[in-house]
Amino acid sequence: MGPPQARRAEGKHRKAEGRPCAGRTRAPRQPVGPRWVERQATAGWHLMPIWVGPQPWHNAATGLSTDPSEANGQGREAAEGAVEAARPLGLAEGTVLYNDLENYTDRTTWDAPVVAYLTAWTDRLHELGFRSAAYVAVSSGVKALSAHYHQAPRAMPDVLWAARWNLSASVSDTDMGLKEGTAKWAGPRRAHQFRGDHDATYGGTTLTIDRSWLDVNPAALGPIGGLPRLS
Repeated sequence: MGPPQARRAEGKHRKAEGRPCAGRTRAPRQPVGPRWVERQATAGWHLMPIWVGPQPWHNAATGLSTDPSEANGQGREAAEGAVEAARPLGLAEGTVLYNDLENYTDRTTWDAPVVAYLTAWTDRLHELGFRSAAYVAVSSGVKALSAHYHQAPRAMPDVLWAARWNLSASVSDTDMGLKEGTAKWAGPRRAHQFRGDHDATYGGTTLTIDRSWLDVNPAALGPIGGLPRLS
């Protein structure tokens, strides 16, 4: 589970590590199993299991469809795959599963299928008892989801993880790429990747990581499939 790179997240009350668990475009596996998950949780880590699914590029093997109806099917398939990978690791229902969808520049082509994919991902995860999150870039995926939020608020990811490498350890509206004062993803439903790949050494071991600031509390999200509490 996971490549040599890891994503390190920090917040006021917790520390977290993001690990790709599987997916169509995942990096090579490392030996991670339920005992590893249990040890990290016992040590106080908040785990961010990441599914690396089809991406907004033109590739028959790893690409997202440009047809929103087909992208919808890919989103449901990704959710089923993520849950299938999560359960053997001991990740229980209610766990937030993160979908890694990378940046794109052609929003005219990709916005509609990206929204279809991530809302289908969310709907299917909710049906299976899990919570949904999306890792997207402020310049693309955040704009797409925010623009369509009002059309399907219950199908929007429970947690938004925004990539913006501005070195600002914050989940403010501005740093998340959202309109100031918005109620979208308000409360403990945000993470901000504020620094890209760099080397960091812990306990004598050097890792290539990126950094995020985290304000996520699954216990405060309200019922699965309902509109999350915004307090």
